Amino acid sequence: MRKSIRLFAMLMLVVLLMAGITATQAQDVAELPTDCGTVTLEYWNPFTGPDGPFMGELVNAFNMANSNIVVNMTTQSEYYTQLSTAAASGTLPDIAIVHVDQVGTQVYRNILRPIDALVEETGINSADFPEAVWNGGEVNGMRYAIPLDIHPMTMFVNMDLLMAAGIETAPTTPEEFAAAAAALTSGDNNGFLLTAGFPISQIFQMLLVQFGGSAFNEDGTEVTWNSEAGVQAAQWLLDTQAAYSQANLEVDAELNAFKGGTVGMIWNGIWQTTNVTGEGVFFNGQAVPVPQVGTQPGIWAGSHQFTLPSQPDEDPCRDTAAGIFISYILDNSVTWARAGQLPASSVVRASDEFAEVQPQAAIAAGTADYVFFPPSIPGITDAFGPLDEAIGALMSGNATDVQAELDNAAERANQILEQNRATYATAPAS
Repeated sequence: MRKSIRLFAMLMLVVLLMAGITATQAQDVAELPTDCGTVTLEYWNPFTGPDGPFMGELVNAFNMANSNIVVNMTTQSEYYTQLSTAAASGTLPDIAIVHVDQVGTQVYRNILRPIDALVEETGINSADFPEAVWNGGEVNGMRYAIPLDIHPMTMFVNMDLLMAAGIETAPTTPEEFAAAAAALTSGDNNGFLLTAGFPISQIFQMLLVQFGGSAFNEDGTEVTWNSEAGVQAAQWLLDTQAAYSQANLEVDAELNAFKGGTVGMIWNGIWQTTNVTGEGVFFNGQAVPVPQVGTQPGIWAGSHQFTLPSQPDEDPCRDTAAGIFISYILDNSVTWARAGQLPASSVVRASDEFAEVQPQAAIAAGTADYVFFPPSIPGITDAFGPLDEAIGALMSGNATDVQAELDNAAERANQILEQNRATYATAPAS
């Protein structure tokens, strides 16, 4: 009998280690009160890509470590449509991942409910997260989301091309970047490539912040990207395109050219890491922090955040179980980091375990504390539409007057913000 118990314990340890979770971490999980019985939680997320299995490992490990909580994970495509449909039919899950720029919208659609009490109960502390990513989960002074990760803009470099040009390390300053881009632009090679489509608008937003500007005023009621800083950011893109890149490139053209080995550097999301580094390419491709081009630090990023959807019959046992689950995933988010994200938890990012997860740990060191997000107001993503069109038109050559293009985009976006104030005039029911 004792041999069977020891064998079972060893098997459990092996499974947990395979999931990237230590036995100590598994034992530290809080327990559900016995009078709750066994609680089953429905957990939805949009992880339809290669990151999905990593979250599946975490969920499986949690279920094995908690005999009285069962988490059923469902990965959804057309994610926000599915949430809206479930809200209409009263079948929302117990836990849901929401992108940080969607939190305000989903709150005002009454899909999410406040979780201030849950945060207090679990002991999750704002001091354990970068201020910007933590603040992204707050709407109207109430907390609706807890950050899981940060996925920042990242620079990918072909170190073989850099080394051939006598450059031994990836550039970290604007001067080093310009020198490297110039040295690598020769013949059929480009030092740096920019497209006229995604993620060019996100790159503009990043440069806007670095040049001292912002996309919106503090309360998100007015667009401010048509400032002097905005003109500087757009002009930098145009000058850089003319010097090192190619004109009017469509979406993913820079990724394909980089993978072909003819491009020294590109900027894209950290989610492209496995695509353009390591086994994804035939050369020494590396992922590093984006250099600071302007006078201020600032890195565009997204974030997945844990939320509790609205329920017709809120159950304290389910909420406590949800808090235990969320805390567990945060504590063990080194496993999630291996999917290509940066853990939002500063404690996890400071751990020895995360230091071994490369290149994510190196990127986090120069990125996590400088990320920014749009204001947490409903419909904020709609306002970016005119900006996307304006930057795309400039980069494709279909527009040439930078100030006029940014002004026109700002005017249209301000109209959208005004319409949103009418659409979301009613405060959330919760």
